[in-house]
Amino acid sequence: MENIKNKQHYKFIIFSFVLINIWTLYGFFDYFTDKDLIFHGLGLFIFYIYSIFSCLIFGAILILLRILYFKKERKDKLRTNFFYLFTGIFNTYIFIVWLVCLSLKILPIDDPLIFYLLGNLVISIFILLDIYYKKNLKTTNHAVVRDI
Repeated sequence: MENIKNKQHYKFIIFSFVLINIWTLYGFFDYFTDKDLIFHGLGLFIFYIYSIFSCLIFGAILILLRILYFKKERKDKLRTNFFYLFTGIFNTYIFIVWLVCLSLKILPIDDPLIFYLLGNLVISIFILLDIYYKKNLKTTNHAVVRDI
């Protein structure tokens, strides 16, 4: 059963990267088919802003569901869900795109979007840690033997 979940998990990861690649290609070709007018590139920026806010909203909803509804007994149902994994990866991707824009000096560091993008980072860290960090809570009583 665990092997089937692992295969499904890897399929979800691959499908997430394919969807993110489609998102990137859409933005790329939308930018290059934009007419060279006064507001050239504004559509791409608005597309990026919509992506930031949709990731934030969807991620916040999933985190609230995880905390309030999918507690200890039902947490594996959400951990193995495609949308939960996709949201974690996509929020990470949005943050990495912002870091690349900062390093290429496309966007200024004092941009008001920084708070929203840090929210993307927090959401992605929470979701990815929730999926991949498996804490073993089994405690065993070990007798301590001292050498005399």
